[in-house]
Amino acid sequence: MKIDLSLKGRSAIRGCCQLGLTPGQNKMKKKKVCGLWSLPDAVVVNCLAQLSRLDLAALAIASKNHRSLVVSPELRDLRWQQRCMEPSLYVCLRIFPEPSPRWFILHPMQRWLKPIHMDLYQAPKSASSFVVMGCGIFIIGGLVDGKPTSEVSFFDCFEHRWYRMPPMKMARASASASLMTDSKIYVFGGCGDDVANSSNWAEVFDVATLTWDFLYVFTPKMPLNIQQSVVMIKEKEVYVVDEDGQNFSFSLSKCMFVARGKTDSIPGNIYRNDWCVIGTFLFCRGTRGRILWCLPYDLHWKEVKGLEELQQWGFDITKLCTNPAGNIVIFWKPHPQSLELWSAEISISLVKRRRNGREILGKIEWSGAVFKLDPLIDSSYSLKVLSANYVLA
Repeated sequence: MKIDLSLKGRSAIRGCCQLGLTPGQNKMKKKKVCGLWSLPDAVVVNCLAQLSRLDLAALAIASKNHRSLVVSPELRDLRWQQRCMEPSLYVCLRIFPEPSPRWFILHPMQRWLKPIHMDLYQAPKSASSFVVMGCGIFIIGGLVDGKPTSEVSFFDCFEHRWYRMPPMKMARASASASLMTDSKIYVFGGCGDDVANSSNWAEVFDVATLTWDFLYVFTPKMPLNIQQSVVMIKEKEVYVVDEDGQNFSFSLSKCMFVARGKTDSIPGNIYRNDWCVIGTFLFCRGTRGRILWCLPYDLHWKEVKGLEELQQWGFDITKLCTNPAGNIVIFWKPHPQSLELWSAEISISLVKRRRNGREILGKIEWSGAVFKLDPLIDSSYSLKVLSANYVLA
């Protein structure tokens, strides 16, 4: 069955239900809900599509009938078509010693992580790759009982439901996964040096057909142990850096990795993680509250200025991501044993200096605690942010 991708990845994931991978509803049952149903069905759905997600959530808790209306596929489709979807920040926390991660959504007004209650199925506990597509997140590979897995799952951020996807052909952990087209996810590495070769090192997942295929990719060396990767949308490339600090780019049209001839200024630095792209610049997290930036294909890292307040607090950033507004969002714990998780949103601006060339300035738009465990109940627990992604839902 060929799935219509006219509405990008969202339609494809809905097709999973139609293919029988998971239960779903194809038709919205007509419910007599207050005075709403005195109007034609199409008018009701069109009116609700204009509401904010917070308003829809308030409507959903009124009754089961209200909730069935709010979570109906018809309403989701219309909100997507009318571009009424709103970006929401989804955070996956590993709370030791709990066996499975927990998922949360950041309340936009209260700025507090709200737990998401879902079914029992969970993704692997660590070393998974996360790819945002449509209205959800793919969780690819990872470690199960310390061993790599080929499992793939999809978390629908509209329904807050898990869907099992077809597994990869190879078990992988800490792989590089990138969405390079509207319907295909490319996965590189993560299968272990002892089994990796040019024929199995890369795989591609076609969301339209729900199939995995090996992808023969030429690389200057094998295995190519990727440490960081980002998608350069304008260039239509995946930009990666390996464990030796050498950088390469993957061209989809040529299906090969090409050495860029540059070396990371501090190769092997475990603290320079969570690479992301804003405009024409790369950003990552450094040590002691620092955020670094550089030009792509240059790797001469510089510090984002104006954030001395963060450095005075003396913490290490544990997760960094970007939001649709082009700002940086960071998470940290006040101290390693803290049961609190803090967050901040930082806007950036480019300043040109005559002597020092270009500088990037950061401004803290807001900051504060977004999650806290009860010290009387959870004193032996610890927190780790596994992923933080903005999703339209």
